[in-house]
Amino acid sequence: MRDRDRPSPSRPPPRPESVTSWTGKIAGLFATHRAHVERVISRRTGDPQAAGDLAQDAFLRLARMPDGDAVENPAGLLFTVADRIALDHCRAARRQRLRDAGPLDDDLPAPGPTAEAVAERNETMARLRGAIDGLSPKTRAVFLLYHAEGLAYREIAERLGISPRTVEYHLRQALEQCRTHMKRRPVRP
Repeated sequence: MRDRDRPSPSRPPPRPESVTSWTGKIAGLFATHRAHVERVISRRTGDPQAAGDLAQDAFLRLARMPDGDAVENPAGLLFTVADRIALDHCRAARRQRLRDAGPLDDDLPAPGPTAEAVAERNETMARLRGAIDGLSPKTRAVFLLYHAEGLAYREIAERLGISPRTVEYHLRQALEQCRTHMKRRPVRP
């Protein structure tokens, strides 16, 4: 081995092409999907502060995969890994809450929502369903794909054959109409 071929502290050893291409794919995924992964994790965990760190963990797990170039759908794998990391986070948080709560006293009634709170929640959900049902079919589809399935504007646009700007327009319309509908007082008999 000649001196110029030896790794030095200032020059890292040459990397195999597969590692470089997988790293490039991860960098591309990060640039394209980071914000969406964070939103999905935030919704799943209910912890927006942890979403950034958990999303970064998902990208790091992908980057450490030994056979990354063999992955046919890196974006799909990314969201699967992110979902599992979010689920692990939820489980760990739940275990911690149970440890912090201490032993349960069997004589105490289980805490739960009052009948009034349940009725109010059911009424609110019915009004929200009514608001969503009142949207035009295209606006309703965009709204549900974004809020229920967690798709990005670009993904919704591809699925529905419309532009991302049109997706944004329909989401604005949906939110405005739902907000107006929810502000109305319910009619009680």
